[in-house]
Amino acid sequence: METDGNIFRVLRLLCLQNMNKLLNHLETWKDSKGKIFSCEGYKVSITNIQGESKKSRYIDLDRDKLVSRATLWESGELELEAIDIKSENQVIQKSIITPEIWQLDDELNWWLSEIAAY
Repeated sequence: METDGNIFRVLRLLCLQNMNKLLNHLETWKDSKGKIFSCEGYKVSITNIQGESKKSRYIDLDRDKLVSRATLWESGELELEAIDIKSENQVIQKSIITPEIWQLDDELNWWLSEIAAY
């Protein structure tokens, strides 16, 4: 019985480490796009990891036409959105689960391309 409990604790620890990698990766992604943000005039902000029972983090990208936010929870749930400043209409809204860093990168890059094309 004790062995089962130890295995469960190890698996839970590994899962939490992977989820924290996702939250930490938002900063890496933001830094990798620094030249784009600078050249295109984006105002970019990112939060520290927030929450107790379910940790999250978000990144805001603002331009003259759009306010945009990507919210990531430690579970890999990702919410991508953007609102047109003039009309106040939501022009991007996508909810997905990204359990791996490569999937998170793909979705964030899609989001950025949609914002840039607007």
